[in-house]
Amino acid sequence: MQVLARGVECDIALLSVESKDFWEGAEPLCFGHLPHLQDAVTVVGYPLGGDTISVTKGVVSRIEVTSYAHGSSELLGIQIDAAINPGNSGGPAFNDDGECIGVAFQVR
Repeated sequence: MQVLARGVECDIALLSVESKDFWEGAEPLCFGHLPHLQDAVTVVGYPLGGDTISVTKGVVSRIEVTSYAHGSSELLGIQIDAAINPGNSGGPAFNDDGECIGVAFQVR
């Protein structure tokens, strides 16, 4: 495995894995368009204190540029009312079509 890029501002990394066994059974991730207010959202992750996947649902309640808590970057923040717990950073948010529409990260 090789790290190709890191996005410290949003807790994400781009990796390259050459082993075909690693990819067995994996489905490609489809990306969707930015959501609108009141659109449904599902957040998936592995929050601290657990070894199993966590899935929460909610709706988009605000969209605005916001400051990232662990840096000086300003990013487009999409606030949702689904629970996002410590350790969920870097986890995907999906729309009702199963498309990835965002990545969970902490704001100030």
